[in-house]
Amino acid sequence: MKLSRKKAIELCIELWEWLAKTGKTKVKWPGWEKYDDVIDSSCWFCHYNNHTVRGDRIRTSGTCTKCPYLKKFGHCNTEEPPTYYGKWDNAQTPHTRKKYAKLFLEQIKKLN
Repeated sequence: MKLSRKKAIELCIELWEWLAKTGKTKVKWPGWEKYDDVIDSSCWFCHYNNHTVRGDRIRTSGTCTKCPYLKKFGHCNTEEPPTYYGKWDNAQTPHTRKKYAKLFLEQIKKLN
């Protein structure tokens, strides 16, 4: 599935709104069922940037030059400096995941 920048942002917002509401992990998102045969990543920005996931490794077709999040914020899921995504990913409870998902979502919404 070829995504436009706008569509990648819309789908990220849809995913992260659900995560902020439920406190669940990305693999639990029911929206994946709609796109299971067309997405090969668990991140719409990575998919937009032509990244693919094989096992636990992400294979790229270059660098993240098209990623709208990276262009705006200069980092993605790094731990240094700590990012909202990184904090969400390391969270152990639904309450904490909700907190960081909301913060990450607010950043994504600034990309429109």
